[in-house]
Amino acid sequence: MTTRRGRVRMSALVLVFFVVSSIAGLAADRPGPNPKAVEEVLAGQRSEANAAWWGFDPEDSTEYLQAAINSGASRVIIPNMGQDWIVRPIFLRSNLELVLEDGTVVTAKKGEYHGKRDSVFTAQDVENLIIRGYGATIRMHKEDYAAPPYEKAEWRMGINIRGAKNVEILGLTIRDTGGDGIYLGRGTWRLHNENIVIRDVIADNNYRQGISVITVKDLLIENSVFKNTGGTNPMAGIDFEPNHRDEILQNIVVRNCVFENNKGPGIVLALANLDRWAKVSFFFENV
Repeated sequence: MTTRRGRVRMSALVLVFFVVSSIAGLAADRPGPNPKAVEEVLAGQRSEANAAWWGFDPEDSTEYLQAAINSGASRVIIPNMGQDWIVRPIFLRSNLELVLEDGTVVTAKKGEYHGKRDSVFTAQDVENLIIRGYGATIRMHKEDYAAPPYEKAEWRMGINIRGAKNVEILGLTIRDTGGDGIYLGRGTWRLHNENIVIRDVIADNNYRQGISVITVKDLLIENSVFKNTGGTNPMAGIDFEPNHRDEILQNIVVRNCVFENNKGPGIVLALANLDRWAKVSFFFENV
């Protein structure tokens, strides 16, 4: 006859086996290096790629992630590896959907980002870009950048968009940056951003702004949260502030957004740098 102590021991063994099996199963489900799949992507035989096919290094995965983005795949997935993707600045391209899986964290590598404008993701003069990350996070190390050996700056962004067209940023949490969660500025050969959607985003504990909008035509920001901004002025949830007379702020909609615990205003409209004849248009709803 089985004793009570025996039943307890058996239950404990079953529980341990279940936990170990579950952990092993999760590890087995995670993708790893796959040279054949990489070869097929580079040959144009696959339109979707997984960044882990190139590799994953818990100390620095920059080269792997950048290679996946540069591969030409129209859709690149950054999988949840159970550890952060530690990266130096990453550069995006046109005609790309970048998908961060639920639970994925892309983290700025400590000790890097010494350039005043070093950002986690930069997209300059690109078009047709989607960054999708429901349940995923991009984070930096805000406190590090405020002290030596870092030179004081306010432009270390989570996502740095410059002169881009047809861009969507969806579902991400962007936090602890050394500048703005998202920046929309002028590019090199395309001066203005156009047709930008920012939806279901959380911008938390960023240094300067949740979002800075410098120049854009057709911008929708909706269903997003901007909170705990603080570090350098204006410390706003969203700051609309052109730098030059030839920049534009046209057809802008901010809808169903929450602003909380920012050290500055929820929304700033600083338009003094625009030409006096500039046409601006904003629509704010439920903010």
